[in-house]
Amino acid sequence: MSFLPRTLSRLLRTQSPATRATINLTRTTIRTAQTEATSSTLNTRPPPPPHHHSFQHTHTKPSPPAHKPQFQNKTQKPAVPEDPIATHPLLHSLRADQTLKETRPHLSMPQHLRPAHFVAGTLAGEKKLTSAPYMFISRRDTSPSTSESTDANTTATPQHKPHATTLFHTGTHMCGHPGFVHGGFLSVMFDEVFAHTVSQAFRSGTGMTANLNVNFRKPALPDRIYVLRAEVVKVEGRKAWVEGTMTMLADGAKGEDVMVAEARALFVEPKFAEKMVPVYRN
Repeated sequence: MSFLPRTLSRLLRTQSPATRATINLTRTTIRTAQTEATSSTLNTRPPPPPHHHSFQHTHTKPSPPAHKPQFQNKTQKPAVPEDPIATHPLLHSLRADQTLKETRPHLSMPQHLRPAHFVAGTLAGEKKLTSAPYMFISRRDTSPSTSESTDANTTATPQHKPHATTLFHTGTHMCGHPGFVHGGFLSVMFDEVFAHTVSQAFRSGTGMTANLNVNFRKPALPDRIYVLRAEVVKVEGRKAWVEGTMTMLADGAKGEDVMVAEARALFVEPKFAEKMVPVYRN
């Protein structure tokens, strides 16, 4: 009975039988309570970890987003803007001309060269140069050229002068002053079409701009179709002179075509032309 207080043991020896029975009952109650407490302690499991425990969500799947991405279906493709040139009557008229060769040089350009190309890459896109220009170039003449010697200098004029007609559409994000197409963009288009045209005049098929002169006649408007006509007027050795006009086509049956600019340029065939990447060779 070492676990009972000494006072309780002394009372058991000195008290009456009734008191002693009461004390024994108290002792039994204490012993039973201690035994139950010990058993309860041994059989009780630790409480579960709180909900914010780091392992609680180790394998929990994330909740699905409230809104699915617009192009989640891999088979779904973004809508391609309609080509405003594809149904134009002038395009069909040019296609009917057997003396012209249709080409879209920016689409046939090697894929890895397009991003670095100013027209095919930087200027191309929605609301800019909205589609790859349609270009119709005169077929290369295989007959021998004529030469006229008037003095010590010999000027060779090809019997068939290369010429080209190009259709392109200008979006709304190519403006200088609000509501008017930037003149720099028009100059770039002259230079681009001239380069393709003059490629027919050089043996290497490559010429570089030496001089470009543009005269602006009327304001050019955005979201319109333009036709650019170019012609090689003279070839002298490694030099070729090109002239051309740019016309804004009528918007609807009531409108009229308006010539917005004209230009002339000098191109030179570089001595290292054969080593250049053939971007402008048709």
